[in-house]
Amino acid sequence: MTEAEPLEAETAEFLTSSQAAKRLGLSMATIQKLVDNNILQAWKTFGGHRRISLSSVLNYQSANNFSEAPRLPTDRRAKVMMVIESPELTHRLKKDMAQWPLPLQMSFYDSLTEALLALLNEKHDLLVVQMTESRKQQEKALDILQKFVSSRHTVAHTLILTAEADLLPPSKLASHTASIQVLNKALSPVWMSAYLSGFVAQRRA
Repeated sequence: MTEAEPLEAETAEFLTSSQAAKRLGLSMATIQKLVDNNILQAWKTFGGHRRISLSSVLNYQSANNFSEAPRLPTDRRAKVMMVIESPELTHRLKKDMAQWPLPLQMSFYDSLTEALLALLNEKHDLLVVQMTESRKQQEKALDILQKFVSSRHTVAHTLILTAEADLLPPSKLASHTASIQVLNKALSPVWMSAYLSGFVAQRRA
C-alpha cells in the first residue's frame, strides 16, 4: 500500500521506551521520569504503548555530552555544585534531595563567584547555575563561565537554567565548548531529580 510508506517514515522517528533506554544507557524507570517531566517528548498509541521522539532522545544525549563524559567509578559519588540565589529554593532542594536515592555529593552557593573560587581547588562532575539577573548580567556571567571552563577544566559539565530563551544560540554554543548546556527552564526539585538521575546513570553505564 502506498499509504503505508509515509506512516513507516513517521514511526521511524519514534522509539519504544526500551529502545530509548538502551540508546541512552538508562533504566526504564529513569526514562519514564524523563518523559513525565517533559525532558523527553513522547506520546501514546491507541494500545497504550509509549513512543518517544527520536529527536528528543538525540538532543538529550547531545546536549548533556554524555558520550564523551568520563565514567565515574562505582564507589564514588558524583560531585554536584549548585548556584541558587533563592534561599527558599535552596532549602527546598536540600530537603527533597535527602529523599533521592542518588549517589551525589551536593554543595550549594548563592553566587557564581563563590562557586568558581571553590572550583579552583576541587573538581566537580556537574555545575548547575540558576540565572535570574538581567539579560546583560546573564550574558556577562555566561562569558565568564565559558572562559573558566575552557581554561580550568575543573568541572565536567555545566548546566545553566534561565528564563532567556536565546541566551546562547546553538551556533554560538558550538563555537565555544560542548560542556556548557543552556536550557530555557525554571529550576524545580521534580525536574532536577529527573535530570540528575539521567546524569548519574550515564556516567555509571
